[in-house]
Amino acid sequence: MKKIITTTLSILLALTIILEITYTSLSNSITENKIKESIKNNLLTGLIYDDNGNKTEIFNTIVRLTTLDEDTVIRLMENETADGIITDIVNSIYDYNLTGDESVKYTGDEIISIVEDNIDKVLSEINYPITKEEREETITYTKTHTDYILDTIYSTDIGDYTK
Repeated sequence: MKKIITTTLSILLALTIILEITYTSLSNSITENKIKESIKNNLLTGLIYDDNGNKTEIFNTIVRLTTLDEDTVIRLMENETADGIITDIVNSIYDYNLTGDESVKYTGDEIISIVEDNIDKVLSEINYPITKEEREETITYTKTHTDYILDTIYSTDIGDYTK
């Protein structure tokens, strides 16, 4: 009887130790920051590169609209502020393409506001200095070509982007 109790307690103790080690390992390896980083990397990979490793149409559209070089566009798309804006716009394109509902599309005023409100912050965060004149030219271009920008955004083929 004593041997059975000792064996049972030994097995329970061994299982408890194994479960404790497993739990500790998992809790230390799966942190909120690592999950966010993984999601960000997977999302950015889908926005910049397709499954074949080619640049997506989203990426190419940003290059065309901004006339920035590809390395700068990659830095731009990897920026947290710009990534949030780009993701919202891509979601809007998806919603519009799925439903045809014009109310999910960004308006010209919203695009202008996004540029005006975020240009300094984003360019500073990616270490891309521009002069005051270049800043004003960008904002003026956005204001005078808003229809073209919106048409380009909503005609972008995002079929190669996977969530």
